[in-house]
Amino acid sequence: MANRASPLEILEQAEKLLGREDMAAGLNVSEEVVRSWFKGTGTLSNSHLLRLADLLAKYAADNK
Repeated sequence: MANRASPLEILEQAEKLLGREDMAAGLNVSEEVVRSWFKGTGTLSNSHLLRLADLLAKYAADNK
């Protein structure tokens, strides 16, 4: 069975691809909220994680 990425690892990879500002805009949250997820002081909901997956899928489709 393959190892699963943690939510923090997913955030870090998304930030590398999208940038924190575009990530926040795409998730319709402030950059401060995204910053809190990275620091571990905010709660990254499953719905935000799924929306982030959608953003990454769109990024992949646009950058084939």
